[in-house]
Amino acid sequence: MTSSKKGKNTPGAKKSGSGVNWTKVAMVVLGVGFVVVMIVTSLGTGWLVGMKPAQSGDVAVIGLTIRDDLGRAVLTTDERLYTDSIQNGNFIMITGPIQLIVDGNSSKVVEKIPAYHPSIGNGYFGLYNQEFNKVSASLVGMKNGETKRIKFDTYPESLQNITEEQFNSAGGNFTSVNVNDQLMLSIWDPESTENTDNTTPVIPVRIVKIKEKGENYLIIDNGYSSADITIRQLSQASSN
Repeated sequence: MTSSKKGKNTPGAKKSGSGVNWTKVAMVVLGVGFVVVMIVTSLGTGWLVGMKPAQSGDVAVIGLTIRDDLGRAVLTTDERLYTDSIQNGNFIMITGPIQLIVDGNSSKVVEKIPAYHPSIGNGYFGLYNQEFNKVSASLVGMKNGETKRIKFDTYPESLQNITEEQFNSAGGNFTSVNVNDQLMLSIWDPESTENTDNTTPVIPVRIVKIKEKGENYLIIDNGYSSADITIRQLSQASSN
């Protein structure tokens, strides 16, 4: 005769101590939640800016490397890249972090960026406004710490024909230069040429390459191919 009562060892019985202590679980969850709240509170709201993509009008401090169409860096904020390029015999200038308005447009023909090269010391690198504006516009949507490579448009105006006589009279040696060699040239800047006070005009330079060499002429490419941009610091535009 089978009993209808379930004993301690029958299949329907649950052993003492095998259940989940929900009180302890709740206490642990609440404790973790409290720690998270404390961490977020201590961080304030600044961390939210880093998570939010850059928008027009924000202020960004960026790292920047400008490259020619052979991939050679000609201007950089990266000290290691600068040192390596100099050791490899390339022309390159170094500058500090650059602050600019996200998606801000420059009305200047040339933006002068303070930069250094051993042959001239402290000087200015000339970035044309279409290049500067492309960098600024490309920051939209980027986050703090993000890196992006952008491509510059090519312009026929970036090619310049120089005769052998002109090149030699400017201090060059026509015989010794070859295609893809780099040169450092001063560039025309209205702000510099229109300087009416007694101060020495600030003449920006660019690092260019020889695109073609003929019997008695050179074609110099004064344009650049790409830029590597990193947002190092991002501040939201004031809502006022």
